[in-house]
Amino acid sequence: MIHHLVSWKLRDDVDRDESIARTRELLMGLVGIVDSIRTIDVIENVAFPEVNHDLAVLATFDDIAGLEAFADNPIHRAAVVEIHTFVTERGGIDWSTDEN
Repeated sequence: MIHHLVSWKLRDDVDRDESIARTRELLMGLVGIVDSIRTIDVIENVAFPEVNHDLAVLATFDDIAGLEAFADNPIHRAAVVEIHTFVTERGGIDWSTDEN
C-alpha cells in the first residue's frame, strides 16, 4: 500500500473556507475517475495555524503505478493547477506500508 500525503499553506488573500471546499471538491471528484485511488480524504488543519499548513490530501494506492496513474491523470493535473492558484507552500511525502 502506498500512502500519498500533500499539504498546503493558503495565501493570506484567499477565503480559507472557500479554498478548502474547492480543494475538497476537486480532489474528491477524482473518485471513480482515477481507478487506482483506494482511499482519499481532504483534511483541514485545526491547530497551530501560524506554523502548520492549512489543508492536506491523504490518499492510498495499491502500488507506485497506481500513484503514478493518479499523478498523471489530466483531470488531476488540472485540479493541481487550480489549487496552486490559492496556495503559497506545498509539502508532500509518499510512503509504503508493504513489508519487504
